[in-house]
Amino acid sequence: MIIPVLICALFATCSTTANYSLGVIAANKTHVFCVTFKRSWFTAPIPRSRDTAIPHPLYHASELNGCRRPAVGEFQGKGVVIVDSAQCGVEERVQNVVNTGGAALLVIGRVYNQLNITKVTASNFSSVPIVLVNSDSLKALEQLEIDKVNLTFYTPYPGLDGSVFLIYFLCVFCIVVGSYLSIYPKNLKISELWTTTPKPPIRLTMTTVTEDEQGALEEESDEKAGFCKNLLFGLVIVAIMVGMLLGTYYAYDYFVFFFIFLFCIISTSGLYTVLSPFLAMCDSQWRVKRQLQIGNHKKTIYFFRVFIWLLCLSVAIVWFVYRKDMWIWPVQVLLGVCVCLNILVSVPMPNLKIIAIIMALLFIYDIFFVFITPLFTHDKMSIMEKVATGRSGGDGTFDAPKEYEPIERIPLSISVPYFQKCDLKTCSPLYSLIGFGDIAIPGLLTTYAIYFDTLAHPGQRMWYYITTCLCYSLGLIVTYVALIFMNVAQPALLYLVPFTLIPLVVVAWRRGELRAMWTGRAGPAAQLNSANDENLQILEH
Repeated sequence: MIIPVLICALFATCSTTANYSLGVIAANKTHVFCVTFKRSWFTAPIPRSRDTAIPHPLYHASELNGCRRPAVGEFQGKGVVIVDSAQCGVEERVQNVVNTGGAALLVIGRVYNQLNITKVTASNFSSVPIVLVNSDSLKALEQLEIDKVNLTFYTPYPGLDGSVFLIYFLCVFCIVVGSYLSIYPKNLKISELWTTTPKPPIRLTMTTVTEDEQGALEEESDEKAGFCKNLLFGLVIVAIMVGMLLGTYYAYDYFVFFFIFLFCIISTSGLYTVLSPFLAMCDSQWRVKRQLQIGNHKKTIYFFRVFIWLLCLSVAIVWFVYRKDMWIWPVQVLLGVCVCLNILVSVPMPNLKIIAIIMALLFIYDIFFVFITPLFTHDKMSIMEKVATGRSGGDGTFDAPKEYEPIERIPLSISVPYFQKCDLKTCSPLYSLIGFGDIAIPGLLTTYAIYFDTLAHPGQRMWYYITTCLCYSLGLIVTYVALIFMNVAQPALLYLVPFTLIPLVVVAWRRGELRAMWTGRAGPAAQLNSANDENLQILEH
């Protein structure tokens, strides 16, 4: 299960920003058209709503034959629509309108193939805002009555949508429930959940006073060597992730199908794992089984469980067939939640040391591929964002907006479409999303916290588990606040890692249990107390 964790950690929460942006122009209150533009062309702030935008009378510059220069003041205060025709280059048409003066907005329409505005971009036309429309929008504009139409340009801001609250609830649900279920056997009946004593994973060891005294010297001498091994292990993990991310960025059209196929496999396993407590109850009623002889071993097959597994596989197949349709998003969300829950209950970590190293490296990894990589890409868009949103499959050419066509996207995220009405949906559907890694990576820490609570303080209140869950909830709130107000791609681990790891370390240090938690050796609470200066030395390592 460690491989799905690494793959899920590739992606983080991102917004959709780039050196070109999407907006709309509204013709009165009846027509809305999608446009593309470059923010560098605008010196004044761009209106965010139709109410704050200034309407401009519509004028068709396509009536100008050849390259005839219009009369001075002919476009005064008007929204001019320019057609990219063969009679006159679009650059010269734009230059004529700009030299004439008075135009408040230029709308360039694409009639033929790709709209080449390289020369227009290189020219200094910043005195007049320029937006691009496709051929269908251009035909619709030409059919409008010029004398009765006003053009209004603005960039709607979706704002806080109900989809954000749904994703927040699902993330917190996965962390709280997945971590709690991880201390119980997978085959446990749902009715026995509250009456069964939790059992810690076998990777954690219970120590006694005698064992601690005998192994104290060995543990101290091997501590630095163990840290180096864990650090090397973490570096190898991050190196594999970097290679997969770059491979996906440069060969998106091939890697995307690998991730889709992988998602079908891990989602089938995840859905079956989530249903296991209910299956354990049904086995006693429908215990139809058969023993098969495989070599020298006998294998018992429960037909009811085989049926349920095939049913889980069929759900994944249905998603695969209809993955591009809008209505399939609840199925993908369900499968995504099951994947995250399966990871949390199946991947125990041996100690806090390895978790802290992995989280610290992924903290740097997330920041680099979201904030630093835009400095090296030709379109100033981060590698993480392009891979997560599916833009790596395009050629990156700036052009008029195309008709929306669903593209292949990597399904390793919980994506929920926007519920509220927004004019920006004219361009393409809007989604709120969060990567699986933003649940799985902090979830490893939360599951380890409840393991330690179970071993060190059996039968008592699980303070470490409560601390990490509450801090994860708070960190996720801060993540979305930053995403909404900064309107810039945000790596979620930038907030989730310090919000979860630091409070857990502080609480363990204050309770004198940091060394035991750091090394993964848990015993009775009376045996875990140590001096605070000793805990500080552990942190320095």
